[in-house]
Amino acid sequence: MKFEGSYSLERSGAAPEKGEAALSLLEDALVLAPARGTPLTLPWESLLSFSPSDHKVSLALSGASLVISGLGYKYDDFLRRASRLRNERLIKLDLAGEPMKHSMMEADLAFSAPGREFAGRCELRIHETSLLALPGTAEYLRLPFRYIAEVKEADYAVEIRSASGETWRLSGLGGKYDHFRDSLAAAMGATTFFVQEALRGAMPGADPLKIRALSGLLKEGLLVAAEEIERTAPGAFALIEKRIRSSKTDAAEYGFLKGLSAPGRTAFGVKKGLMGSLSGDHFIFVFGVEKPAPAAVVEYFLLEPAGEKTDKAATYVYRLPEGAGWPDFLDLFNRAMTAVNFRRMPVLLSDEALLAPENAAYAAAPARVPALRELRALYAGRAVHSEGGGWEADVKAILDFAASSRAPARWRKGGAAGPEEEEGEE
Repeated sequence: MKFEGSYSLERSGAAPEKGEAALSLLEDALVLAPARGTPLTLPWESLLSFSPSDHKVSLALSGASLVISGLGYKYDDFLRRASRLRNERLIKLDLAGEPMKHSMMEADLAFSAPGREFAGRCELRIHETSLLALPGTAEYLRLPFRYIAEVKEADYAVEIRSASGETWRLSGLGGKYDHFRDSLAAAMGATTFFVQEALRGAMPGADPLKIRALSGLLKEGLLVAAEEIERTAPGAFALIEKRIRSSKTDAAEYGFLKGLSAPGRTAFGVKKGLMGSLSGDHFIFVFGVEKPAPAAVVEYFLLEPAGEKTDKAATYVYRLPEGAGWPDFLDLFNRAMTAVNFRRMPVLLSDEALLAPENAAYAAAPARVPALRELRALYAGRAVHSEGGGWEADVKAILDFAASSRAPARWRKGGAAGPEEEEGEE
């Protein structure tokens, strides 16, 4: 779809650029072709913000700003189409292709969060692990089920409150009210059932009521401190550890990492695989280390033991934020990884590697997600599991490196600081 308008481009260290231009809205990019000048292709994900006002659209880029105006009577059409294309692209990247369960439901949304509010008509979508709202002319909103604290109904409206202080009030659903309410409950119930089944497999013979109570705390994709697990269901964490130790390989790796961790500094979660059986469902552990310097070590274990062969790609080490505690890191890790649906590549790739064409899908995520930027800065390196051994020595080497260097320096096997090897994994 093509439009005619005017533009104003400002960049740090360069003279402003203005003039008339043709604007093409493609599935993956906005193309600006000045009447006199060089075309500019802007992938939708490279637009850090998209702000319409007074028949103008202001776009924030990394190190630049672009204002589009002069669209005339086609302004509303441009705004709707551009917003839609950008949202579809962001959803595809942020949710990493996560299956959508229900769509084509519209509602009036009153959204509020600390420092942010929105009110307007939206399309609602229910994905496997999240509720999405797509406004007609604003960036989409996402509420992961793991953060939903309460769902209430009154006067044909649904009010959803999150643990982070967000409130979604949905009304005007009309004849789709029951369908939306039931579909949301079913999707949330499916993730809860997934967690319960994972816990039931890890805790054979455990009290079903204890497993149900735990599933209310250990929501899919949420890392929780072991102490909280024990308060909810005494003895449960010991059973989970017993399951990990049932595999010879897992037992050795878990024992090594647990030996590095400080007392009261272990967290646990259950994560559904992004690609089903191809990527596998995982137990995730985070171990808090105090020596040689405060750090967090993240390890993944398949729900089904892999026997004598390692089932993991790597162990990940992060520095702890200066002046922050163990709970602060867990909160940051949960928020950052939720934002990218637990893909690891947006964290693993160096700044240089993010610029490579094959990594274009990840390049803009750090600029758009503050928590991801912070987690990337804390990332110290990874120790790759291999049949040849040496993994334990690499973990210790990364911890020593993290203690003797400053963020955002990253460890590289062989002892040199700099960009690490880039063959990451999702």
